[in-house]
This record gives sequence, C-alpha cells and structure tokens, in this order.
Amino acid sequence: MKLIVKEFLSQLKESGELDRLLPDLLSRMKIIPISRAQVGVRQNGVDVAAVGKDGEGVKTLFLFVLKVGDLGRRDWDSGVNSVRQTLNQVKDSYLRSFVRPEHKDLPIKIVVCSTGDLKQDVTQDFNGYVDDNTTDRVHYEFWSGDHLADLVDTHLLDEYAIDPSQRGDLRRAIALIGSRDYDLRHAYKILQLLLQEHDASVPATAAQRKRFVRQLKTTALVLEIVFRWANEEGNLLNAFKVGERCCLWAWEFIRVRDLLSYRPAGSAYVDIYRIHERISRAYFDKLRPHFLARDGVSVYASENALVTDKVFEQIGVLAEIGLLHVQRAVDEVGEVAQANAQAIAQTLAALIKNNPSSGSPRYDGNAIELSLAFMLLGATGMDEAAKAWLDELARRVCYAFAKSRWFPIDTDSFDDLVAMEMDDLTEDEIKKLRDLSTLVPTLMYWAVVFRHDSLYAELQEVQGTTLGGVCLQLWYPDDATEPLLYRGPAQFESGTTEAPIVFPKDVAELIANEERKRDSQAVCGLGVFSAVQHGMFALVMMACRHFRTPFPPQFWTPFIVARSPAPSPEQSETTS
Repeated sequence: MKLIVKEFLSQLKESGELDRLLPDLLSRMKIIPISRAQVGVRQNGVDVAAVGKDGEGVKTLFLFVLKVGDLGRRDWDSGVNSVRQTLNQVKDSYLRSFVRPEHKDLPIKIVVCSTGDLKQDVTQDFNGYVDDNTTDRVHYEFWSGDHLADLVDTHLLDEYAIDPSQRGDLRRAIALIGSRDYDLRHAYKILQLLLQEHDASVPATAAQRKRFVRQLKTTALVLEIVFRWANEEGNLLNAFKVGERCCLWAWEFIRVRDLLSYRPAGSAYVDIYRIHERISRAYFDKLRPHFLARDGVSVYASENALVTDKVFEQIGVLAEIGLLHVQRAVDEVGEVAQANAQAIAQTLAALIKNNPSSGSPRYDGNAIELSLAFMLLGATGMDEAAKAWLDELARRVCYAFAKSRWFPIDTDSFDDLVAMEMDDLTEDEIKKLRDLSTLVPTLMYWAVVFRHDSLYAELQEVQGTTLGGVCLQLWYPDDATEPLLYRGPAQFESGTTEAPIVFPKDVAELIANEERKRDSQAVCGLGVFSAVQHGMFALVMMACRHFRTPFPPQFWTPFIVARSPAPSPEQSETTS
C-alpha cells in the first residue's frame, strides 16, 4: 500500500494538490493548521503553518515549505523560488514579523516537505544550511516522499478509515483501472464501506460527525488516487465513473445524516465534487480532438451497434460535463463557467455531426443521453443544432420502427441487441423488443421545447401507424424517489409511469395539458430533491446517467409551459 501512496504523491503538483492534502494529514496527526497556502498571496516562504506536538510531545510551531519531486542542485539554489532562498525568506521575514503573539515562545520546526527525495548532490548543502541556522529554538527537518507515504498510510488510510482487509481492494482497483472491461467493483466496494455501511437512523453525536467528515475526506483521497492512476493508465472514463459514484453516494451520505448544513461536511463534500470537476476537465481536454474529427468516435464503422453504444456514452458524458458548468454559472453567475459550457456544447454539436450513428440510438435508455444533450444545447442557446439533430433522430427512428430493424430496443440488453443484429430472433421476439418506448415521447417533447412544431406534427401523425403497437410512456419521479436516486436505479421502487401516452394533434393542446398537469400537482416538482434545493440540480442528471434512471420530464416541463400564451384581459377578468 505504501508504494501505491508514494507513487500517487509523486504525481501531485505543488499548487492546489500537495498543499490541499497536507493540512488534512496534519489534522489527523493532531497538528492543527493555522494558515494554508493561498494563490497570489505573499506568504514569506511558508506554505502551511500549524501548531501541535512534535515527536517528543513538545508543543511546537511547524512551518512547512512545500516542493514537488526530487530536489537537486538547481532546486536548492537557483532563483527566487529555490529551497535555499525560500528558507532564507522564512528566517529573515516570517520569523521576524509574522509569528502570532500566542506562538512567540513556542519552539519552531521548519520542514521542507517534498513528494520526492533529496538528491545526493545537494544533501551536503542542505545539512550544512541546517547546521548553520539551527538554534535552541529553531530546528529544521526534511520530509521525503517516503516519509509522507508512511504518514498518509498511517493517518489518512488508517484502520479506522479503510479496514486493512479492504486495502487489497484499492490495490486491485488501481491495478485494473486501465482496463476498458473493468467493472470497477473493487473501487465501489471501498466507497460502499466508507459511505454506505453505517447506520444513519440514529442522530449523530459530535464525535460521530467528526468521524463522518473523516470518511468523506478519505473518500476524496481515494478518488484522487484513482484519478491519478487512471490518467497514468490512459483510461479517464473509469475515473469519471468513480467520480460520479463518489459525488452521488457522498451526497446521500450527508443527506441522510442531516449534515447538509454542517459546514465541515459541506466543505469535505465540495472537495470530492471539485476532484470530479478536475477529472471531467482532463477527460474533455483529452478527447476533444477526437470529438472534433470526422468519425473520431465511430472510426468509420458508422452503424455498428457497439460503436453506436460508445457514441451515445460519449454524448452523455460530454453533456454531463457541460451541465456541471451550467450549474456553476447559475450558482456563481460566472462568465468563465458559462463560456466553458458554451465551448463544451459546441464540441457536443461537433461530436453529433461528425458521428452519423448519433442519429440511430439502439437502446430505449438512450433517451437519457438525448435529454442531457438537449438540456445543454438549450442552456447554451444552440437551438438550431438541437433541431437538426432532432430531425435526424426522428427520421431514422421512424424508419427503424417501420422496418422492425435497428430500432431502440426496450430491454436495453446488449445480448438482445446482438441477437437482433445477427437475425437470431423470431418475429414475435422482435415485437416484444418494441413493446414500449420512452425515447419517442422524449423526442416529441423536446421538439415542442425547441419550437420545432413541424417535427412534432410528423411524429404525432405516425403514432398510430408506424408506431402502432408501441406503448409510448414516460416515468416521473415522486416523493419516494429522493432516498433512492443517489444510491442506484430509482425507477423500480418509486415514481409514476404515464402510459399509454396519446399525443394531441395540436401543439397548443399539449402545452395546455402540461400546464394543467403542473397546476394540479399530479406530478411532484423538482423541489422534492435536496440536490435541487441546494443548487446542485446537475446531481439529479448525473444520477440518471450513472444509474440509468429515466430522465425526469419535470426538467423540460417549465420550457413547454413557458410557451403557453398569457391570458387576455377578458380571460383574466372572467377567471377572477
């Protein structure tokens, strides 16, 4: 385990990574940080300051200078950021003017903390500097990557956080993380241990709350390790999936324990969420050139069922990443986040255009990816791209249902899809695979959202002919969905199914029906979800993609109802 941790530490960057890990490590060692590294703020050589007992039990002021990688001669004394210059700055500036009054009489330990080793060619220089500057009150230490790995293994991954018997699962997860066929079972098993296997029915004591925060921080560390290893092995999709699972299970962890308003838990959750955002950014940066290239995902096998499945997987992942930025732009009114969402939406439109199989969904469950993508395209004003894709989807899906071949099968089973591709099914078996569809109603509603009324009319017209015998239906979450949504598929034990849906010929009638449905409160609003209440609406969409829970129509209903004409003065008077 120590070798895994050491390798993980060697990949950390000084800014934003090592300085984020060290304070958590020190806290677990009962050395309390009193200042942390800040970007753009003059710190007089000290990255992290902390107070606690040293190895001999003496209360001490610790001043940490953080460096990454092995330290050689250039690192020692070459430029203003070299180790020697930084130590001089601590001695000449920080110790003279920035030590707090309550710490003036404490012994001081200045620690050069690195993720690597002190190279042989600079060891003598460092030892000489220490000999020249050590006093009765000021002492120096060097923490190497090996020493840090020992401390992390002992204090952050200790037996109270991850059971020793489960550490083997972390090793297996890391060993297999690069495999495209790996189901991530070992990583999920660790997350289950950290985030699910604890009784949440009894109100938490203060000590238990601290323990819960520790578990969240350990989850963040596990995710960081998985991210680093997956990136090294060239399979960021697996890291993305683990990141989703961490975000969802951690949210449920703090929700059921009533910790949503507990600041330390909220801060620990944000750390997990931010790691997933970094995974998403790395994923987008790596695959964007492929998305922008013709057949960059399809690799010229435009209608192959396996390739089509991968194309829709990429559509869902890319749309989710974009929606995370939309959420941030809404929360923070951020121009940068909105610009990022716009760039991702443009890449999504290119992915759709460059891969023809994006118009031929093969699973009814691909309605989830479609809705995620349409949400992003709508949020970034790319209505024309959405309409063009809707046209292509409707044309191909109707043709496939008419031919009883290549249509989105309602079982979402790969085995059934392969059997149909190989002409290995009877006519009756094929009919059973087209018994129902949530994908067609999804297309029709999004056509109304984007004011593509001519396409709605075309689909409405064939619902009794080409789509004859296909039960059009949609699933709506209800009050019982929240406890299930972030844990796994929610549609089997909660929600309400509307079926069969018969779409009216007139779009205005559909809009009026949706308005009545909303006003009658027959369908619950999105406000029943804690994630939506706390401005994290993208978590609901993430849960749908990750656990294959149907996309809630409540997300598109407001856009449809918004098309309802305002009542005339005469109607308003009559109503009153």
